[in-house]
Amino acid sequence: MYDSVFQEEISTLIADDETIAIQRLRQALQAFPQIRIIGEAHDGPSAVAFINAHQPALVFLDIRMPGFDGFDVLNHLTYTPIVVFVTAYEEYAVKAFEKNSLDYLLKPFDDARLAATIKRLTQRKINDADLLVKIKQLLTAQNNTSIISTIPVKSGNKIQLVQIDEVLFFEAKDKYVAMHTTNGEKLIEYSLSYLESRLPAGFVRVHRGFIVNKCRIYEIQKYFKGTFIIVMQDTKHTKIKSAYSYYEAIKEKLLLP
Repeated sequence: MYDSVFQEEISTLIADDETIAIQRLRQALQAFPQIRIIGEAHDGPSAVAFINAHQPALVFLDIRMPGFDGFDVLNHLTYTPIVVFVTAYEEYAVKAFEKNSLDYLLKPFDDARLAATIKRLTQRKINDADLLVKIKQLLTAQNNTSIISTIPVKSGNKIQLVQIDEVLFFEAKDKYVAMHTTNGEKLIEYSLSYLESRLPAGFVRVHRGFIVNKCRIYEIQKYFKGTFIIVMQDTKHTKIKSAYSYYEAIKEKLLLP
């Protein structure tokens, strides 16, 4: 037996670290007058604070965010809303979402897919307490089989496979990502968000524009307002300033006091 979770207006939070993604979703949701967007969050801690304080009925929650990821957000809540996970995971993982009747949007989504999600929300089982557990199991299984050990780099008609342990850090540059290695800089076509979902645990996102190999860090200097200067082991001793929104994640992954 399915009942409508929402009777009238649906108070909604959008949590995503990409401003363009929030704007796109805001615009698409205008087609659904029952949806009332009451806030935005650009990182995990902000999403937790907003949800606990304002108790929105619905949250569109990005899986990959600074501070806390989408699952960590749910683990820190004292109030649990209905959640639609926004994901960039690969197709076979998404099929697992569908098989288990989980609510998700795959980036980039179209209007028809969003409409199907909204319809599903109004017909969803109220008693679905194991939703988070099921999603974690699915994505843990996917992560265990999708971690990469090499990255392909095109050079004319040839493809070079660069070993992950040769990479010092990744840097976003316009439409490309610069991969800084022990043998110099190479441009690749994978986004930082995609790389973050496929890299081994030794890689840490410290800024929207940087992912660093913690085994290739030379020194960490405390800066101000919860930020760090991370000095890398390249010949230039490149200095990377972390972003405040990644403070908790950096402290946890690097065991900083």
